[in-house]
Amino acid sequence: MIEILEQPISELAHLRDVDPPPNLVARVMTRLSEPRLPSLWQWLRHPFCIEIRLSPLALIGLALVLAAAFVFVGATLR
Repeated sequence: MIEILEQPISELAHLRDVDPPPNLVARVMTRLSEPRLPSLWQWLRHPFCIEIRLSPLALIGLALVLAAAFVFVGATLR
């Protein structure tokens, strides 16, 4: 049976009072504040969004141009 201790181990309790060296703290904080550059694989897998904004009038015009192109291609194939 495993006993779970509710109190901290007395031999390890003195490790709580150790202060880290100031240069270590400064180095870690600057490393955390600088953004990491993604790797090539992360950059390639990153999704991107393409947004196309069309007014209803532009959509009707585009449909008419496509219809005319299909009619022109159909007429030249005969």
